[in-house]
Order: sequence, then C-alpha cells, then structure tokens
Amino acid sequence: MTAVPGAPAGAGPGEAAGPAGQGWATAGPAGIDPSVRETVEQIVQAVRDGNDARIRALLATLAAVADTAALLYLRERLYATQ
Repeated sequence: MTAVPGAPAGAGPGEAAGPAGQGWATAGPAGIDPSVRETVEQIVQAVRDGNDARIRALLATLAAVADTAALLYLRERLYATQ
C-alpha cells in the first residue's frame, strides 16, 4: 500500500485525505444509510455554526427518512465533544 501525502496513517488512495481527527466523524452504527449519516453530520455542523435556517431544513430532510437508530445517532453526535 502506498502512503498518500496528507492522509492519516493507514489511509489508502481511495480514502479521504486530511489530518487525523478532523472532517467527518465516525462511520456511525452499522445499518444506518450513508445519506442519513451524512445528513446527521451536516446537522451537527449547522448546530456548531449556529445556522438555525440550515438546521430546520436538514431536520425536515432527516425526519422524512429517520428511524430510531438514526435519531439516536444524531443525539450521540450532538453530545459528542469536539
């Protein structure tokens, strides 16, 4: 495996580059759709940015597809320390 400059240790050519500990958080619990996981991460960022309009729009999007696991994941991500 060839190292990718700027990528975390162990990251390969197909993986996101960037400093370890930044960018998207965890992969999330198994069974959550990747698009739902992405929406949750966008909500978390909007909350941290204080963007109320974006939060409302993203919550409406999430509400259309969320199940209990997705809502628990959102809660976990919102309460996680930065």
